[in-house]
Amino acid sequence: MANFVVLHLEKAKRANSKMSAHIEHTFIAGNVDESRIHLDRELIAFPEGVKSRSAAIEHRI
Repeated sequence: MANFVVLHLEKAKRANSKMSAHIEHTFIAGNVDESRIHLDRELIAFPEGVKSRSAAIEHRI
């Protein structure tokens, strides 16, 4: 059997600020098991001196 990956991309339907809050963990959704939050891992770090997702996007541009 062949190995394959499926990737679906969709345009965000909400404001960028809500997505940033989700990624930066400044907002905890109601369906999150808070006892497992400590298992989250940061796979990519912000560049030196950059503190937020919006600033990272601006830094990259």
